Amino acid sequence: MRGILTWAVCAAILAAACCPGSAAPAAAAPDPLQAPPGIRPVAVKTGFYLLNLASVSERTESFEADLYLQVAWNDPRLAFVSKADGDARRIFVGRDAEEALKGIWWPEVELVNAVNPQVKNRSLAIASDGGVTFQINLTSQFRSRFDFRRFPFDRQVLEVRLQSFLFDHGAVRFVTDPSMNGFAGGDTCDDLRVTGVETVCRAVSPPGLGSTYSEFVALVSVSRNSAFYVWRIFFPTVLVMAMSFAVYFVQIPELYHRVALCLSCLLACIATQFAISFNIPKISYLTIVDRVYLLTYASLALGAAVSVLEHALHGRRHSRLNLVNRMARWAMPLLYTAILLRILLPHAW
Repeated sequence: MRGILTWAVCAAILAAACCPGSAAPAAAAPDPLQAPPGIRPVAVKTGFYLLNLASVSERTESFEADLYLQVAWNDPRLAFVSKADGDARRIFVGRDAEEALKGIWWPEVELVNAVNPQVKNRSLAIASDGGVTFQINLTSQFRSRFDFRRFPFDRQVLEVRLQSFLFDHGAVRFVTDPSMNGFAGGDTCDDLRVTGVETVCRAVSPPGLGSTYSEFVALVSVSRNSAFYVWRIFFPTVLVMAMSFAVYFVQIPELYHRVALCLSCLLACIATQFAISFNIPKISYLTIVDRVYLLTYASLALGAAVSVLEHALHGRRHSRLNLVNRMARWAMPLLYTAILLRILLPHAW
């Protein structure tokens, strides 16, 4: 009897060891919506690297860029024991990274001012201590505010803005990563040149939402290549204006020829300004180009007015007719040049 009992106990132990259903349950995967345990808010270290500024559209106040974006955080639930001779990181690339990201918590980041971003590649690295690093390479258009008051001698600051669309400032907070911050140079945009990249983190409260969110902002400083506008816009305009000063050397009785010369120069300037107007949006303030053209239009109108005045004095045989003509012949070019330099010189450097 004792032998039978012993054999029954041994059989039960063997069955328990061999049966899969009797094994201890595996540790559950982290809840993708449950933030990592520890201090709140979760610090998300963020890095930005500009590969190429492809193009800038002043008309739509947007730009296209290729860039690297990296976010890193720590989740102790993902820690694992690495082998002594093995890699201390688990790396996923491409679609594998996208699938692996679905099974863990991450800050759910989005580029809030991007238009149709296209992700070229992505990678996810999980360290043995639970450190997670997610990096993407993308191309996108970005909306940004432009200030054209000094156009075409302007310098712009282009923004790339990153937020979490699910977690507010109390749950997730971005911090800058100084090890990944810069630009490659060699941009394909000829009109603007990148001069520097700066990254900042700030708290924003979008109107109407009633919540505060942490935001990472990459500030790309660019300066415009103004040589094109100097030789294609300003030089022809000043040359046309200089030709209009010949009106003061035309015989005073020939009013028709004087006015015709002023009108021809005016039409040439209007055509040039019309061509450049397609490059910038409809703004309520004046750019440097606008001021130069307003000065030119005013000078041409004043030249026509002086011609009418001189013609009237000529009809009356006024004694000061020649004096007025000599004064206008020298005063008008000097006045135009002085005001033009006053407009251009403070902004040209």
